[in-house]
Amino acid sequence: MTTDLTGTGRARWHASVPDEPVAIAMGNATAVVVGAEGTVLALDWRSGDEIGRIRIEEGLLHADVSPSGEQVAVTGPFGAWLWRIGREEPRHLVKGAWCAVARWVTEERLAIASGRHVDVFDESGQLLWHSDQFPSTVTDLTWLGGRHRIAVAAYGGVHIVEPRKGGNVVFKPFTGSLLAICSSPNGRWIVSGNQDATLQVFRSDKETRLEMEGYPFKIRRVAFDGSGRYLANDGAPEVSVWDFGGPGPEGRAPVLLVSDAGDEADAIGCFAWNPSEALLAVGWESGLCHTYVVQDGVPAKQKRPNSLVSESDASVACLAWAPDATGLCIADASGAVTMLEVEPAS
Repeated sequence: MTTDLTGTGRARWHASVPDEPVAIAMGNATAVVVGAEGTVLALDWRSGDEIGRIRIEEGLLHADVSPSGEQVAVTGPFGAWLWRIGREEPRHLVKGAWCAVARWVTEERLAIASGRHVDVFDESGQLLWHSDQFPSTVTDLTWLGGRHRIAVAAYGGVHIVEPRKGGNVVFKPFTGSLLAICSSPNGRWIVSGNQDATLQVFRSDKETRLEMEGYPFKIRRVAFDGSGRYLANDGAPEVSVWDFGGPGPEGRAPVLLVSDAGDEADAIGCFAWNPSEALLAVGWESGLCHTYVVQDGVPAKQKRPNSLVSESDASVACLAWAPDATGLCIADASGAVTMLEVEPAS
């Protein structure tokens, strides 16, 4: 049953970072907020109590927390670091390379986009696998339905690799620059957002490739919900939500999620799927944060929000749902961080 949210979320706690947030990562009991200038703040997501804080002077781009919540991997323009939260100094895993993202798949496996390579580490930071060189800097990666395959975004298409010595490589060509990539939880579908303002949709097990075009902007954000049925992407003033149920999205039109900013033009800041259901939180540059029950939408039609969760004087920079799906952590461009308790309607 879908949860219909009403009213404004109640603040569970507040925190702040001194630089503009670029990522919020969640794991078990831990929330980690990362700032562009190198702040890494670890909090207990239930209470907001600070667990630890470090600073990476080189600046940061992305973060991902291990499933246990005990470690966080952070990446930036000059490398990648692994920090056992609150216990020791961070370990510098990759030096001197543009590291776009880090992705855990289990407590024992961490993949990092490392310049024109992908590196896989264990929980201690030991390098397990170093890929061959890709055609360009790796812009994103995603594990495919488990720990045995990774889909890698680089210029010219998607490379599906097995991170082991002599592992198989499958190439899904597309002439262009890929900016973001995601996969459905079962690894069947792979979707890239691209420099040429298209979505490219691939089947991991077939030669199928679909193209969704007509977007006015580059597509920098793509994400499946936890069921794998719905895909959200930016690239327009509205968030597009595609239905991948049954045979997939071919021949379908997306639902278009719009801001409730009135007469003001608005732009997408970020979005995040609720981990328990097809409920999307969208943060807007106007400072509004809305939630949308996507099943209520009509394909090719605009859908207004089901709820206003919060509003701020600064644009919404990052969003992340708490693991139990009852809280939504919001960071705005001023560095203010709030965990909101989001109540279902009675």
